Amino acid sequence: MLCNRQQSASGELVFANRDGWRYLVTSINHLHQKARSIVGFGRDFVIHSLRHTMLTRLGESGVDAFTIMRIAGHSSITVSQRYVHPSPEAVERAFERLQLSGNQGQIEPRVLLPPTNFPTLGKAAVVSH
Repeated sequence: MLCNRQQSASGELVFANRDGWRYLVTSINHLHQKARSIVGFGRDFVIHSLRHTMLTRLGESGVDAFTIMRIAGHSSITVSQRYVHPSPEAVERAFERLQLSGNQGQIEPRVLLPPTNFPTLGKAAVVSH
């Protein structure tokens, strides 16, 4: 029978210790401190930085917020949306995928224009196309 704090490496663990069990949080923190001092990173480089970087890279590579939510275990899509910042190219690719999925081969793709600024009483108003 497995203890609550341990799980077999054949289960859902990404990293297992030498004995094939789940790492304790204290062990992970100790290993992280040791690695951080060897590499010369400061105390502000925390393990959560690795998680944040991975989720950010997923968002930058075009992974949608719902998939990031599933991977990260977020309870709300709002948290996962922080990692998704679609570029103009990503928006254009989304429209290309839409056209490829249907039978609209005769429709010409259109270039999306950036928002236009119109001056109004000394301020700029943004109007989207």
